[in-house]
Amino acid sequence: MNRFALLVRNIQFQSLAISQVLTVLSNNLLVPVLPIYLKLQNYSDTQIGIIMGISAFGALVIRPLAGLIVDRRGSRQSLLGGQLFGSMCAAAFLWADSFLGFLAIRFCQGLSFAFQGTGAITFASCVETPQNMATAISLFTVFTMIGSGLGTGLAPTVYTYAGFYPLVIMSLLALGAAWSIMTFRAQSIPPCPGEGRVSYLTVVRNRDVLSPTVCLFASNFAFGTAFTFVPLVALANNIPHYSLFYIAFTIAVVSTRLSVQFIAGRFSPERAASWGGVLNALCVLLLGLKASVGTFIIAGLLVGLGFGVIFPSLTLYVVTHTNPANKGAALSALSAAGDVGSALGAAVLGLVAEHFGYSALFYLSAGVVAICTYHFYVTLVRGRPKSAPVTET
Repeated sequence: MNRFALLVRNIQFQSLAISQVLTVLSNNLLVPVLPIYLKLQNYSDTQIGIIMGISAFGALVIRPLAGLIVDRRGSRQSLLGGQLFGSMCAAAFLWADSFLGFLAIRFCQGLSFAFQGTGAITFASCVETPQNMATAISLFTVFTMIGSGLGTGLAPTVYTYAGFYPLVIMSLLALGAAWSIMTFRAQSIPPCPGEGRVSYLTVVRNRDVLSPTVCLFASNFAFGTAFTFVPLVALANNIPHYSLFYIAFTIAVVSTRLSVQFIAGRFSPERAASWGGVLNALCVLLLGLKASVGTFIIAGLLVGLGFGVIFPSLTLYVVTHTNPANKGAALSALSAAGDVGSALGAAVLGLVAEHFGYSALFYLSAGVVAICTYHFYVTLVRGRPKSAPVTET
């Protein structure tokens, strides 16, 4: 039977896919408009960058615990806990009216993202046979991007015509529906036996985990930079229809992730991730060169193609090079690198934007992405034989 048909008929995957779309939709309803909302509340670029980036630091500090819970208690428990806590955080936006208030909410959202994300990707890697795992991971990330695209696409329109608080309510409803599906329709997956389990630091120091974390850091650095500052650049230059950036991103990332199985099998996951890093660097470089609707669209396509191939390729590489007893810890370390990249791309570069302008922050971002991608390429690609193709039954 076709590998996609197997997944479609798998109730566990069905439940996770629908829940993931709703969870990511909920999280992304606020991301595109929160910088605009804060700017209109007279917050500075530095404050906005810190508020947007602090969630990633919150996720970073809790990732080791999230990985430990996944390995010892199971992925569904981690996912449900993250969704429940995330609902409380979203509700708090209805009362936030100060810098410290927004900062606290975003930090706590980061904690919930860590449990949601680590639980969800580990659950996805366990719902199918090893031969069909690559398809499960890549298709799971497609549903992740569908949720992201729906959220980032709807948010500007709803915000323009209805305001910020209706978006918060929509976010709460979506997250509540996601939690209900995983609670009443999905079943727990027992964690792997503890044989061969090592400490979190031992897992992170492994080259087959550490180098992919550097690559994902670079990917999310570009992603965080673009997603945080494209709306602000559009506002500063009176450029309409900046949502086309998000639409182009969604089209590119979904198309790419539907093809990840072929790409990983043809070129190997680590080579595919290297090319993805190059595309991400080109995206932020282009944004620094010129601000226009056209460059927003092209940049969205570039980062969509790069981001689309990197995360599933690196996840597949890490899962296939890690003891199953340490899978949660390895994936939490990988995700933590993405958190750091998103945080620095938003928080640190906000300071650069305020003092040196938006072009400077995009050039700096392009340089960071290029250096990290080169490190990954030298460590895991250059001079090493090509990995065996990823096959399906």
